[in-house]
This record gives sequence, C-alpha cells and structure tokens, in this order.
Amino acid sequence: MGSVIKFAIAEDQEIVRRGIIEIIQSFGGYQLQIEASDGEQLYEQLLEAEALPDIIILDISMPHWDGYETLDAVKKRWPAMKVLILTMHKHEFAVIKMFRAGASGYLLKNSSPQLLREAIQSILNNDLYFSGEISANLLQRLQRSNSFPALSEKEIQLLKYCPTDLTYKEIADKMGASERTIAGFRISLFEKLGVNSREGLVVCAIQMGLIPVE
Repeated sequence: MGSVIKFAIAEDQEIVRRGIIEIIQSFGGYQLQIEASDGEQLYEQLLEAEALPDIIILDISMPHWDGYETLDAVKKRWPAMKVLILTMHKHEFAVIKMFRAGASGYLLKNSSPQLLREAIQSILNNDLYFSGEISANLLQRLQRSNSFPALSEKEIQLLKYCPTDLTYKEIADKMGASERTIAGFRISLFEKLGVNSREGLVVCAIQMGLIPVE
C-alpha cells in the first residue's frame, strides 16, 4: 500500500455520501477512487477499475443491491478486499450477517469522525473493528492471542451456530437439545469468554477461527 490510501464508497443518500467523503479526505492521505449510490454500481465500477481500492465504505440499506448482497459479491470476487460497514443498523443480526459475510469492520453512522478514522486505520492494519454494543475492553481482550479458555465440544458447537441467522430455539433443534440446555451452554460461554451478548459470542467465534455451521 502506498502513501495515499484509495477508498471506495457505496451510499445511496447523496448528502450523506458527500459528507462521509469530505470527512475521510480531511484526514489527509486519502483519495476517493470510486463513488457509488448503490452496491451494484459499486461492483460494476470495481470490475472496470485499473486498480482496486485499499478499503470500501459500505452502507446496508440501498436500492438494487443492498449491503448484504454487495458484500457477498465483493468478497466472492475479491476475498482479500477490506470492507467497513457504515450504517445505522445496530441489530445483532445485522452485525452477525456482515461479519459472517467477511466484513472487516462495523461502525454506526452516529459515530464521531475520530472513530471513523480509527476504524479505517484498524482495518488497514488487518484488525477487525467493532462499535456499538461491543465494548472497547472486550475488543482489547479478544485481540490478544491465546486468550480463550478451554471449551467443551457442545460449547464449541453452539459457538459455531452463533454467527448464523438461527434463533436459539432453532439452534437447540439442530443440536438435538432442549432450549434450557442451550441456555445453560450460553451462560457458560458468557462466563468463560467474558461477554454478555450473542454479538460478543460472534466476535469470539471469528477470533477463534470457527467456521459457522450452515
């Protein structure tokens, strides 16, 4: 990567898109390479580009191709592409879907410019970046290697299901266990991993290299 960081953005609201571009360019050392109003337009421009951007800033709610479809297409074509999701969606399943599809970071639009800068820099340094429900303390702990305790076979199985769209009831059915048993495994994982939400479990699964169960 050279001294100038090239970025692409897909955001359907022009006033928001222009604002994000101006903020990123104000950081210094950033150059806009691709500007698109939806995911399909972004993908087509990527195909035609002489050189790929260093990072993509991607919204979720867009016409034609939304963020989910776009990320899936981009990662299939360019697996190493770094993508920061910048959205107002903070539901746990939005986060789960995006990281399961290969997002490098997830930031809410009401975040400060400083957090946006930190998110981009972290991703460019090959770190995962999270905001919203996941605390900085959790991130710091998860970014340390070999920091996970021993888990039982059932706990690992449940952890693999966490990045999927399945509800805990559906996971219980898949694992051939009762909801109460699954709740027990979940509580045990919370205690062992130091998290208190499904999002936290997803982060742990990603950091541990566990492949989600289909």
